Amino acid sequence: AAPTVTSVVLNNAGSVVLTANQTTNVRVNATISDNNGCADITQGTTTIMIYRSTITSSTCLTTASDLNCYRATTFTASSTCASNSVNTTTTFAVQYFADATDSSSSYSAQNWLATVIFKDANNGTGTGDATGQELITLNAINVTTSSINYGTIAASSTSGGTNQVATTSNAGNSSTTLQFRALQTLVSGSNSISTGSQRYSTSTFTFPGTSTALTDSLVTVTSFLLVPPTSTSLVQRAAFWGLEVPAGRPTGTYSGFNVFSALYQP
Repeated sequence: AAPTVTSVVLNNAGSVVLTANQTTNVRVNATISDNNGCADITQGTTTIMIYRSTITSSTCLTTASDLNCYRATTFTASSTCASNSVNTTTTFAVQYFADATDSSSSYSAQNWLATVIFKDANNGTGTGDATGQELITLNAINVTTSSINYGTIAASSTSGGTNQVATTSNAGNSSTTLQFRALQTLVSGSNSISTGSQRYSTSTFTFPGTSTALTDSLVTVTSFLLVPPTSTSLVQRAAFWGLEVPAGRPTGTYSGFNVFSALYQP
């Protein structure tokens, strides 16, 4: 008797929501049965796949990809074999840049599928497929520079041609641009330096050059685009920062907070 694969379910029958800059566990559950007995199941072999629908299971069998096809050859039994059947679970670590299929994505007419192929000890084969689920667009960034340190600048002076560099990488599966704003302006006790005294650019500059003044509300950075990653190699870009210290500002250590925000770019 050939085995049968039934009750195949992808991601608990829900949409796949990725995690920024990390992998996300996506599970496939299935029931494998064989009228020849439990020994045929325990001694059999299996292939479990999740894939974007137009990739097809036959292509995924031969060409795995972190973008659109994940493949496994072992499952975890989630029940003991009884009445010649066993429930199984397979967990895939799906990358944050896997292809989205929701309405805002480039593959909006597609979805993600799961296929389980089981071959028993006598080479009988059973196959089962799951209902398709959407993989949701993830718009996210990772700012790998934790602070911008302008060093020592005297009153009535600027940072000149010395720029500070803040690097941003794409931590999702969509194209994104970048927005900046000041959450808190630079302060030292009761003294402050105005928000607009910080300036930024997508290329090096001698203050103020072609830089843009920071504001208290989000402003999109001109000509800044991060395309979606296709592997774990970072897609990143730098922004360059400078500062002017107005006349009469007392000596001190001035600190503030700047916000880096992702903006979806279809």
